[in-house]
Amino acid sequence: MKKQKFKSLPSEIEKYREHNIISQGLLLSPISISQFRLLIFLICIALVSSILAKEDLPSIVKKIKPSIVVILTYDKSGDSLSLGSGFFISKDGDVISNQHVFKGANRAEIVTVDGKTYSIKGILAEDTVVGLIRVSTDIPKENAIPLSISSSIPKEGDSIAVIGNPLGLAQTVTKGIVSAVREFSDYGKIIQIDLASACDSDGSPVANMIGEIIGIAVLSKTKDQSLNFAIPGERIKKLTSEKEQPFAEWKAQKEDPVDSVAEALYATGRYTIWTEDYETAISYFEEAIERNPNYEKAYFEIGYCYGKLGFFKKSIQSFEQAIRIKPDCARAYCNLGKAYFELGRFEEAAQSFKHAIRIKPDFANAHCNLGSAYTRLGFRQEAIESFKKAIRINPDYVTARYNIGLVYSDLNLHEEAIESLKEAIRIKSDFAEAHYNLGVTYSKIGYLQHEIESYKQAIRVKPDFADAHFNLGTAYFNLKQFKKAVEAYKQVIQIKPDDAKAYYNLGASYHNLKQYEDAIKSYKEAIRIEPNYAEAYNFLGVCYFWVGAGDEDMEAYKKAIKIDPNYAEAHFNLGNTYWLMWDRAAAREEYEILKNLDKELADKLLKMMGE
Repeated sequence: MKKQKFKSLPSEIEKYREHNIISQGLLLSPISISQFRLLIFLICIALVSSILAKEDLPSIVKKIKPSIVVILTYDKSGDSLSLGSGFFISKDGDVISNQHVFKGANRAEIVTVDGKTYSIKGILAEDTVVGLIRVSTDIPKENAIPLSISSSIPKEGDSIAVIGNPLGLAQTVTKGIVSAVREFSDYGKIIQIDLASACDSDGSPVANMIGEIIGIAVLSKTKDQSLNFAIPGERIKKLTSEKEQPFAEWKAQKEDPVDSVAEALYATGRYTIWTEDYETAISYFEEAIERNPNYEKAYFEIGYCYGKLGFFKKSIQSFEQAIRIKPDCARAYCNLGKAYFELGRFEEAAQSFKHAIRIKPDFANAHCNLGSAYTRLGFRQEAIESFKKAIRINPDYVTARYNIGLVYSDLNLHEEAIESLKEAIRIKSDFAEAHYNLGVTYSKIGYLQHEIESYKQAIRVKPDFADAHFNLGTAYFNLKQFKKAVEAYKQVIQIKPDDAKAYYNLGASYHNLKQYEDAIKSYKEAIRIEPNYAEAYNFLGVCYFWVGAGDEDMEAYKKAIKIDPNYAEAHFNLGNTYWLMWDRAAAREEYEILKNLDKELADKLLKMMGE
């Protein structure tokens, strides 16, 4: 008897995978490459001389050198207090440096490269999170030679040079490499640098090998080692000139009961965070609190570290303590909300974000995270409004653009979703998840070629993005390009060897190519990983039928039905097989069951039986 065509040829496969909406905190923290740092460092140091020569380091130094200054500070008695480095960043003679240089100072001045001294008049702007300060000076405008600050972020392994005045000595040039670029929800991007020789680089400009100033150097000395960082140029550029505050007035406001040892411990803990060694950082903050039990900033950082370690209940306790000491700390409320969010306590998270916004109405991060909390609570319109507020405050807020795009997509507002996700990609071209979800959105409106291109872009940025490979395979499958689908699913399996759905879809692709033996192997792997995979058993049975594997097809259908007694297609295939084996009674029994499950399939089976 001629074999009948089965209804259950796999024309459908496991559906697309979508990523959930994210809070600001979850988007950050790039993977550390510390295990590769030593190897990269040794290689780059061997090559650095030839690279620097090629890029004409002397001309870079010549251009930067006139802009660097030594900063001298004095106490109330007029005695020398401290010295540091800085550099001009405006034609008005504004200088950028590190905040700690001015700690306890009664007055300060700069010394330029030609040995001339000028007074520091006042404070223009501060970034207390990373410890930067912008000061004004009385240098004549024609004598100030500002450096142009670049917003470009270097890559790990890139060569750099630090040009400065270590310990107030003659200017030096120290070569090095970028050992890591990390991103933190509260600090933003931090560049860790390895220098070829030890030096006090604090406050010096950091240049790449085409002469761009990509950051300002920060030196941290811990118990065991010295660590060098660079605060990126994009952060420096945000320190715009505000109303000038006279130096004496600024000093009076900075008078606080925190002793110098506690402050030093706090600073070391903060720099240790930048190495992602959160446990060690906590120990420094705890030592600071022992010296000053009301050190609110130390409690905040402990909460932050516990959050990064996944101890969210401890994180909540620390943020609550910070708030008890300083009730108007918007950052503490915002991070408290993030901890609640991670624990799935979305209502409490929303309330915390609202507290932060009441204290600081233009707090874009809090508005964005409130939108995430609203999304998890099912209040999508409120979420959209919160994301819009975050974007109005900061039009280039990539997380808000991304999250509002996901909400639009969930509401089937596809044009709005596509526009928002494209904006996120415009701001951050290497945002793999945005490319990915743009592809998911295109899939919903049937733009298959755009969908495929979006997944390819996600994979280009993030080659081990398993879900992007999976959805790429699904898009190829829907276009009946089964060979390409096979390759995509193989990539998923290489990344995630125990992905049952990838094996199932690989089997379905082989099945449609009529490569039944390969399909059988794939379905078996899906079942090995997920023993109750009814669909895999059903199509395994179909493949057994086509290769003539005795009674194995019937056994596979029976196992599918045992797992899911209401699996209509498995009953149909079993009934069809019984009929082909001339077992009319068994076929009729499957028909009776099928009548109550799927009338169309039941009628089809009955017609095949000639009744």
